[in-house]
This record gives sequence, structure tokens and C-alpha cells, in this order.
Amino acid sequence: MLPVLVDQRSGMEREPPALPLRFLRLTGEELAASYARTRSPEIREQAILAHRSLVEILSSKMVRKGAPVEDLVQVGTIGLILALDRFDPSRGVKFSTYAVNTIVGEIKHYFRDCTWIVKVPRQLQEIAAAIHRHREDETRTRGRVPTIGELAERMGISEELIVEAMELDVVYSPYSLDAQLGQDDSEHHERLTEVLGRSDLKLDSVVNYAPLWRAIDLLEPRKRWILRRRYFDEWSQSEVGRALGISQMHVSRLEREALKELQGAMDS
Repeated sequence: MLPVLVDQRSGMEREPPALPLRFLRLTGEELAASYARTRSPEIREQAILAHRSLVEILSSKMVRKGAPVEDLVQVGTIGLILALDRFDPSRGVKFSTYAVNTIVGEIKHYFRDCTWIVKVPRQLQEIAAAIHRHREDETRTRGRVPTIGELAERMGISEELIVEAMELDVVYSPYSLDAQLGQDDSEHHERLTEVLGRSDLKLDSVVNYAPLWRAIDLLEPRKRWILRRRYFDEWSQSEVGRALGISQMHVSRLEREALKELQGAMDS
């Protein structure tokens, strides 16, 4: 992707300015050194274009979920411009070497400040990023994925911090509440928001009926048996009377007494 050159007066995109032939023959390193001496805007723009491939390569290596490579190229280009403006060839360092650190630093700052849906402590962000690098190194060395203890030993931090940082992947790019559950787009699926936060009716029943169960346990066994048959097994008073060997009227009286005792126990 080419950096977009914009005219400062009109605000319109424009083509890079034409340079004398001697400058067009310069390499990217020579253009950077020349700009450091002359501060020519034309040479600066040519130096940016000459190093665009460096930005694209670094950006493609740092792609993460939720961060399009196009965005990283733009952020990396800003890092390239900063490196070009700060470059001092008298220090004996190649511009490309100096620019890599600045470009990578800008992209890392972008990840830290702009791509997290939920903000988390900076220390955990840095540990989470380091875990990916160390895990790849340990996997190549050991021929298998390292354990949490091995990662903690390699990085010199506690296992608790490793676990906490690894859990940040969920925070980095959480599911949308409008996301559909299921893989087949041809079928209708519930959205995540439709299944989260629902009331558990069985749990409500447990809470609501807890005082009733305690009150039933306080009844004498015969009355408790009568209520169970009448209201859970749906027996008639006549059926209960035949099972107990008593009259229907007697069953009715015992049932009323049991209900009155239940009400008193629940009100107390």
C-alpha cells in the first residue's frame, strides 16, 4: 500500500513530486541520509515510498484478530515517517535498522491503545503479547506446546499472571451480542443476546418454594402424606380415605388442619 500524499493547501491527493535524476538513482538508505542532510520535502516523500515494502512486511507479520493489515500499514507508515524525521546517519546505524524499531513500536502502541474492546492493565497486555512469542519458541524447542509452569519459568513470572494474561484473549475481541449461534447461515439461529440473562424458572421455584418445603417438614407424617397425595399425586379425598381407612370427612378435616398449619409456619 502506498502512503497517500496530500497537498497541504488544497487537501487533495497528489502524485509524488518529480526529483532530479541523481536523486532517483539513490537507494532507500541513501535517500534517508540525503534527507537528514538537506531536509528536502521532496526527498522525504521519495524516502517514504522507497521504504513502503519494509512497512508492509512488518505489518503482515504483526497481524492480529480484529486489526486489518491495512490499518497496520497506515500506523507503520507513521512510524516510518517518525523514524525518517529523527534519523541521524552520523551515529553509524543503518536507517532500515533504526526504522524497524520505530515502526514496530508504533504498531505495538496501536495494539495497546486502539484494539482492546475492554481496557486492561498495561502489564497484562505486555505479558499476553510475550506469551505468544515464548509459546512459539518453546513449541519449536520442545516439539510440543509448553505448560503454564514452563511458560512461567521461562518468563520469570508467576503462573497466576500467566493464566490471567491468557484469559485476556476473550477480552481482546469479545463476541457481539448480535452474533448468531450456529454455523449454518441458511438456518435461523438465536442471537447471543437472546440466550444471555434469561431467568432460570427452576431456580426461581427453588427460591419461592423453600419456605413451603420447610413448613411441610414440620407437619406430622400423616398430614404430610395426605397433602402429598392430594396436591402432588392428585388423589381425591375418597381415595385418600380408603388408603388410610378413614372417612372422606375425616380426610377433609385433616387437610384443612394441615393447610392452616402450613400457613402459620410460613407466616412466622
